Amino acid sequence: MTGCNKSPNPLKYNGSFSKEVYHLESGSYVKVCMQCGVCVVSCATRQDMDYTPRKLFQMIRAGKKEEVMKSNTMWMCTSCCTCKARCPRGIPIVDVMHDLKSMAIKQGYVSYPQAAFYQAFWQEVLGRGRVFEGGVTARFFLKRGLGDIMKAFGMKDIGLSMLKHGRMPLVPPKTIKGMKDLRKIVEKAQELQQKEVR
Repeated sequence: MTGCNKSPNPLKYNGSFSKEVYHLESGSYVKVCMQCGVCVVSCATRQDMDYTPRKLFQMIRAGKKEEVMKSNTMWMCTSCCTCKARCPRGIPIVDVMHDLKSMAIKQGYVSYPQAAFYQAFWQEVLGRGRVFEGGVTARFFLKRGLGDIMKAFGMKDIGLSMLKHGRMPLVPPKTIKGMKDLRKIVEKAQELQQKEVR
């Protein structure tokens, strides 16, 4: 046949990536998706996403790791659960997005500011058992680097207003009682997660 056009760049399929996603806590739900698009029309932030949730699931199945992990889709998810509530297959799309965020951070795909925020928030909770806004903010900007630290000075009026209205205390709260127990719970959860991945 002479009418067939061959692509000069053949599609590279990475089957190991889709299997890796399927082994995440909620990752196997990606296989259940029937590509109906209800999540797309339900998503309030779809216009800001590189790919819609439906498209992202399709790309995971096709093994397009770099495109998936470098996209902003999972980071733009606000966890509103509208897609989850409307999905005819009952797929917990928000949970899948959380799994993908965790995977992205573990594998070093952290160029989006939301990744730095997730890390800063988690470190603060793990260190005190509760959130100190000043600590999260400091950790966030330190992770983002000098360029973002300079941007922070441009927001000083907001920070001063938050301090004035008691929305961001200067003194960190006391560490919760039973911090050792909390760390044991977290360590056990991480251990169980590692077993599931294997």
